[in-house]
Amino acid sequence: MTALSTDTHNRLLSNMNGNGHTGIAAQSSTTVARTATAAAAEPPAFANHDFSHLTLYTGNTMRTGTTGQLNTNLKKSNQELLSAIRDTLHHSLNTAWVKGNSISIVDETSIAPLEGDRSSYEITVKMFYLSSSSSSSSSSSSPEERTPLSVDQLMQALSELETVFAVPEIKVDHFILALPNQAFDENGMDESEVEAFTQEILTVVLPVWSRLSELRRSGKIGRLGVAEFSKQQLEILKAVVALSSEVGGGEAVVGGSGSVVLEAPEVNQVNLQDCCMLPKDLIGYAKEQGIELLTHGDSTHLLPRETFEDLMKPHLPVAAKTLKPNFVIKYSALITSRGLITKKG
Repeated sequence: MTALSTDTHNRLLSNMNGNGHTGIAAQSSTTVARTATAAAAEPPAFANHDFSHLTLYTGNTMRTGTTGQLNTNLKKSNQELLSAIRDTLHHSLNTAWVKGNSISIVDETSIAPLEGDRSSYEITVKMFYLSSSSSSSSSSSSPEERTPLSVDQLMQALSELETVFAVPEIKVDHFILALPNQAFDENGMDESEVEAFTQEILTVVLPVWSRLSELRRSGKIGRLGVAEFSKQQLEILKAVVALSSEVGGGEAVVGGSGSVVLEAPEVNQVNLQDCCMLPKDLIGYAKEQGIELLTHGDSTHLLPRETFEDLMKPHLPVAAKTLKPNFVIKYSALITSRGLITKKG
């Protein structure tokens, strides 16, 4: 799914092993007016409306044919995602759901629940936060530039996954958190960069990591991981986790009202096109700390605002000027006994 908005607190789309993209409807209202299907040659009546929030769900890419993009040599590319968005806008805009200034565009023909028992599947989810101006390379970022990642977006995305898979109280076997514009750097950070990244974890990441830790401890998430973290960055996150345990369950660190023990990352995804070979210090540290290292082919800049605007202009020209993509959720469902991916998006 892709959720977009002029507000800095909105949502977008995702998949796991770089396999595909699916949408998640961000609006869960009960009183929704559905637009009538218009002739293919005519734009829908709302085409020139200035929407403040858009959710786009591309559906199961195993059935839409967009996964063929991965057969190219563009392994670290966002072309599959862009193709899926373009296809959904073309075929599903006329049947969009509209409520006030919000619109949900859903490829309903490719949505279907899991076949068989949920226990036979392994569900992997990767959430890419796109909207954040914080930077680990600058220690001079102002508080305004260090806007925390949205917990509301996280919970909305997980709620919509339950609809996608038709599984109430769904358990995600593997959840990977991808920070905005995070790219693997094997060269290491200097003292100022270490300080800046530490502040980013404490200010920008910690509210979401705290909520993910709660979900991990309650059993709703099996394993919790990050993407593109170097050895130094893993050490910083681990240090914050350790500190949270020392100061009384994390509340002194998180600043929340409840006691939350933060969980250490169990997975770290790295794109080998960023580093060719994994650094020995990272391999050694991961082995020592019990962190599984996985590779992926996701683009660092998954959906730039300019690219999204270009995709939207032919269909929603007015809203295209103001809507901003905020996050992408990618998922896959694997039949564990057969090693076969049957659903991804």
